[in-house]
This record gives sequence, C-alpha cells and structure tokens, in this order.
Amino acid sequence: MKSWLKTGVPLPNVNRDPVSGIVIVSPGFPESAGGVTDHTARLVVSWEASGIPVRVFAGPSGDPRSLATEWRAAGVAAVLLQYVPFLYGRRGLSRFPEQLARAAASTRIRVTVFVHEPWVPPTRPVWWLLSPQQRRQLRRLVACANCTVTAVPAWASGLGGHVDIVYVGATMTAADAPTAPPLQSPVVFSPTAAGLAWDWIESAALAIGASPHLILIGGDPADDRIPRTLELDRRGHLPAQAAVGLLGSAPLVLAPFTDGLTGRRTSVMAALRVGARVVSSAGDLYDPLFDDSPVTIARSKEAFAALAAERWRAGDDGGRSERIAWYQRHFDHQRLDRRLAALVLGDSDE
Repeated sequence: MKSWLKTGVPLPNVNRDPVSGIVIVSPGFPESAGGVTDHTARLVVSWEASGIPVRVFAGPSGDPRSLATEWRAAGVAAVLLQYVPFLYGRRGLSRFPEQLARAAASTRIRVTVFVHEPWVPPTRPVWWLLSPQQRRQLRRLVACANCTVTAVPAWASGLGGHVDIVYVGATMTAADAPTAPPLQSPVVFSPTAAGLAWDWIESAALAIGASPHLILIGGDPADDRIPRTLELDRRGHLPAQAAVGLLGSAPLVLAPFTDGLTGRRTSVMAALRVGARVVSSAGDLYDPLFDDSPVTIARSKEAFAALAAERWRAGDDGGRSERIAWYQRHFDHQRLDRRLAALVLGDSDE
C-alpha cells in the first residue's frame, strides 16, 4: 500500500506545472512511505479546499534555477520544503535543498522549511561524521529561508534564527470510521516507526498478560525489532477508515519513544483523535505540552510497564470525549494547516 492512501484522500497532482499558489517539495511523493508523504497529501487537500492552488514537486531532481524560473513565471508565490535529510540524499547530504531555496529567493518566491527531522544524533560511528555535516547543511538552508517551522520545540534553538512551532497532528483524517467490536488486547499502531521503544512495549505487554499480547496495526512483519517473545495479532496495513475504526476500539494504545513523545508522532495523534487511551514516554525531545494531557507519560521502562498494566486493569474510564476535546484544542488539523499556509504565504494576519 502506498503511504498516501492512509490519509483517505485522492492522489494530488505531482510534478505538473502549478498555476499559482504553493509548491510543496516532498521528495519521493507519493511512492515513498512515511509521515512526510502523509503530511504532504493532507496539506494538498486541505489547502486546495480553502482555495489555495498547490502542487507537489517530487524531486529532488532538475536544475534549481530553471525550476524556480518556471514556477515564478507560472505565478507561484511560495515554496514549502519538507525536510528530512535522507529525503534528499542516501547519506542525508545534498546541495539541492539549499540551491533550490536560493534560486527561489532570487526570483522573489517565498521559501519555508518544515523540519521534520534535522540531523542524525552522533550515537553510531558512521553518524559521528554525518551528524555535524547534516547540521551545517540544515543551518545553511535555514539561513536562506524566509520561514522555518518544526513540530518539535526542543529542536528550535539548534536551528538558528526564529523558528515557528506548528504541530503535524493526525494525518489519517478519515471520517465516519465504522465502529469495530471492542478489542481484547493492547494496540501498537505503526509498529516499525523509528524510535519506538520495543523493549518497553515488551515489558508492558508481558505485565498486562492479554491474549494475544498485542494487536499490531501497520508495520513490516519481517522487522526484527519486534520481540519474538510476544504473541501477536498482526492486522497489517489497512485503509484509513479501517485503521481509525480499530484505534477507536482499542482498550489501550502503547506508544513509548526513545526520544519522548512529541507533536510529530502521527501514530499517537491518530489515536488521540478518536479518544483512545494512550501510554507513552518522556525523553530528550519530550514536549511539555503533554504534561497536561490525557496521555499517561512514563519516565522509565519499569514505570511504563507498571502504568500500562494499571491502566489496563482499570478498564474504560469514560473519558473518551474529554480526550477528543483535548486533541481538538491542540492538534485540529484544519487549524494547523491554515496556520502553516499563513506562514508559508507570509500572511501576518494569521
């Protein structure tokens, strides 16, 4: 299944000459599975519904100066660069984003960079060299952009200059999901997501003792990070409505991350959007917004297992509507998309 299908929206036009408005640079779209592709698909639908012409450029390829000249002649006002270093090069190193940003700026096209991932941490030998190179690459790109956006406040100080915080929210926005029967096991959604703490999940699943231990939605069955000690019900990749329906019937969603819960974790956003109970984690990137949220936050593997088992034994707390209301206050995707459009277009009234 192509990643964009998870959003439940039609495939946007890709690499066609835009008439006016915004070009979203989203390498690999739509074939490249992942949260950036899903975010891009949602933005296209949301912005076009609000009257903003938008097209996706699925490079990176082509001559940046020629692209900028063509876009300007077609009436393009702004470019949104969806940024993860590895989208632009196998080692996460590429001159294309900076060259495109400079070329666009030279033709008076406004440039916004959305930093979904900044650089790899220096935690592996090969990353000791890559991390500082990717950091310098991104800071050069940010320096020539009109606006920089991220969903992770902890990254803002390292990017240089002013950074706006815009959360991603749920990218699965299917409405009227069918109600599934109540599930009998905890759920892990997007089980192969980067940074998911499977040792924490294993401890919690064994402490809960359901049968099967877990229900997995999405993911690759061949992923070797998933412990073989657990009995699993693998539902695989599902259409948006089916996945949302299962999340709405989940008695508990387990979502601990090694770097902590942030607003970029769209799997958690999808669960909160339907009012599911979620147990997650703190970490180096943890967003304090979740201190005052319906998400249960653990700060150690032992605490995560204990809290998950406690929530499981407590059963339904009747707080679904409150959880949905909290999500809507902070992560309503229509409001987030309007704010991002205002930043991309330089609308100071938003």
